[in-house]
Amino acid sequence: MNVPVAEEPITAIWPLDAKLKLLGEPSVQATVNIQPGITTLVGPNGKTRALRAIKSALQSTQWMQALGRRIHFLAAGRSSPLENYRAAVNSPGGMNSSDAAVGHIDYRRQWSDLESVTGALMTLDARPDLRLKIEARLQQLFDRSVQLSWSQNGLNVRILPTGGGPSYAANHEASGILQLVALLAAIHNDEIGALLIDEPEISLHPQHQAFLLEEMERVAGDPTDRTRKIIVIATHSAVLLPLRSVNDLPALKFFNSVRRAPAQIDSDSDVLNRNKLKALVARMSSTHRLAVFAERVLLVEGPSDEIVATQLARSLDLRLLARNAQILPVTGKGEFVEAAKLFRLMNKDVAILADLDALADDNKLVRSFSELPAASAVADRWGRSSIADLDGDLRRELADFVTRHRDAVRTTATEHADWSETDVNADRRVALARILTDPASFDDDARADAVSLCTRYEALTKALAELGCFFLRRGTIENYFAFESSDRGKPDVAAQESATFAATEPEALRERYADLLAALAYIAPNQRVDEDLLLRTKLAAVLAAVLLDMKREDSDEKLNAIARATVGGDADVFRLSNRSKDEMRIAVEMASPLFERGTFPFEIGKEDNPTLVVPEKLPGLGSS
Repeated sequence: MNVPVAEEPITAIWPLDAKLKLLGEPSVQATVNIQPGITTLVGPNGKTRALRAIKSALQSTQWMQALGRRIHFLAAGRSSPLENYRAAVNSPGGMNSSDAAVGHIDYRRQWSDLESVTGALMTLDARPDLRLKIEARLQQLFDRSVQLSWSQNGLNVRILPTGGGPSYAANHEASGILQLVALLAAIHNDEIGALLIDEPEISLHPQHQAFLLEEMERVAGDPTDRTRKIIVIATHSAVLLPLRSVNDLPALKFFNSVRRAPAQIDSDSDVLNRNKLKALVARMSSTHRLAVFAERVLLVEGPSDEIVATQLARSLDLRLLARNAQILPVTGKGEFVEAAKLFRLMNKDVAILADLDALADDNKLVRSFSELPAASAVADRWGRSSIADLDGDLRRELADFVTRHRDAVRTTATEHADWSETDVNADRRVALARILTDPASFDDDARADAVSLCTRYEALTKALAELGCFFLRRGTIENYFAFESSDRGKPDVAAQESATFAATEPEALRERYADLLAALAYIAPNQRVDEDLLLRTKLAAVLAAVLLDMKREDSDEKLNAIARATVGGDADVFRLSNRSKDEMRIAVEMASPLFERGTFPFEIGKEDNPTLVVPEKLPGLGSS
């Protein structure tokens, strides 16, 4: 049923500011700015709450009502009305074998208040024009058609193969197709002026996600035009990220915590006019768009660095994704500063791993880090007025070193695998690489100066590392490779180098790639899941309570009851036995097969200190 359309022109409300209360900070409100078209909420936390806040803001303006249009919210659990027919969701073995049916005929006028597929299916039943529009797409994608009919159980949903064959109940259809039916129905329903979708990617093949984005872009716009609607999505999918140019950035809202306001880039921000950023965004593939969803981003200088860093992290079990970290290659050192600014505007923690020429040639990168709010405190700790001042002093001293020890530097250049031998800065680059990696290898005249410079550069690089700026001290990533290959492209050689990691001792990799690992550790601290940290606190609490309360004659059941009274059901992970003879002792076993440990079982007595024994038995990853 169509809602009557207002006859008088309606004044637009742009921008729409939706107020959002931060979790744990009830007195603090964040604002989410909505413009016509598609607005995309990304990030790990807080998006669903924001969608509901946006819906409330739209309702409070009564703007959609004045336009004669509706607000429709599709929840992440929108397929739940159909799930009882597809799985045992309510009771063991309790799957409903009847033909799938949803909704109630009395709710047909209230379809837009239903946040599941039910409302969309009701509109398909009521509007043949909308159903035909959706079926045209279903036939193109899947050779399917939808049949809808009311029964005593609700709106029955059946699927008809257009290539021939009998229809069948929706129970037996792929969940992705059923999701797509509802999503397309909502997207193309012109009664809807504002459509909010939580996780539209659920159950959809990546190509179908891309198709869905195209369909949304066809109808997104200012809802004063009845062929257009506001669309707001919350997504974890890089495929559904409408980011093709820097001009798309203001429509992205970055949620990194339910306790922090989302990051937003103003449409008049000067960052949108940076040519280097325009190039970076334009060439971001779906894989690289994952950086938009990450909390931490490591910028590296090209695809070879990305290949080696990614494979090194995997070989050494550095769980980058577990720490919501992403590696992103840029094209040359010139993009670092602008790319870092962009991701900081998104509230990301940003680190940079640069070739050494970014330190040797000029001060642009160092200056950009020196201007960060945290840089002053770092410089104070190193006894300097600023990091840029320290860098300026060292640059002058390095130039003086190259001039005074020209012959030694030239000798170094012939021995060092330089990354740009014909560059005008080659002498300074190779000198700095040698100073940072092996200063004592210079001849007698230059050695003392080189060692002194190395010490001072250590202070600079450590100060920069505190802020997230790292350098490949040997020059470039290729200077770390175990072999040389001049007849292949750099990415191919990097892939060949990475293929050797599995057969290389981890300690050898850590030593060779220490510079790269420092950057990885910065963006992904505590990457590995350490179960012992959690088990340790539980076991220490159990043993302290049991050793305090136990009596020599207590049964094993009594000891385990004390344990459960102390930490609840978590105590069942352990099994305690009374081993008291001359002195009171407990045997401790690991009862759960999920936590097998070579240090179990063990015994502990009343005279032993659990705070010393437990860390020995559950040492965690720090001891490995």
